[in-house]
Amino acid sequence: MSLLPAMILYLSVGCGEWYLALRRTLACARGEKVLLVSIVFIENLLGLWVLSNFIRTNNWFLALSYSAGGAAGALIVAMRSPKSPEAPAGTSTP
Repeated sequence: MSLLPAMILYLSVGCGEWYLALRRTLACARGEKVLLVSIVFIENLLGLWVLSNFIRTNNWFLALSYSAGGAAGALIVAMRSPKSPEAPAGTSTP
């Protein structure tokens, strides 16, 4: 596979994995046990696939692409999240 399609693939996997990681946190907070276990299983498969490919190729451009995808996945979730409500009058925030 040439470099550009591989970078796009790793960027997509990194984005998807971080989206899943943040979705896992939400599932944990909501007590969605089956969804939580399923997400962890998929995350582990994706992470091991990326790690094994990196060990075989030692291509740092793909590692950077994967990291950029992870940052993009976190950014997507952060942009979709509603703003936190303001504190009631007379209370202080840490």
